[in-house]
Amino acid sequence: MTEIFRQFLLLGLISFGGPAAHVGYFHQRFVVQLQWLSEADFARLLALTQFLPGPASSQLGFAIGRVRGGVAGAFVAFIGFTLPSFLLMALLA
Repeated sequence: MTEIFRQFLLLGLISFGGPAAHVGYFHQRFVVQLQWLSEADFARLLALTQFLPGPASSQLGFAIGRVRGGVAGAFVAFIGFTLPSFLLMALLA
């Protein structure tokens, strides 16, 4: 779980550019570098998140965490990815 959290926290800190850019960061990190997913698995998850309403990048991160660590991994991934944005907005408010 700590590795999932660490990877998504890092991406949450450095990923700028909106959902389309986040998908590219996820592909580079989890398919090319870490090989947590195959190209086909990534494409299937991306297709699913494009079909569902809501922010595709958050859903894709949640799905990658789910594949890697089950339901707990999904929540850890979501928290790691969204925590930097949440903290920045809270500080600015």
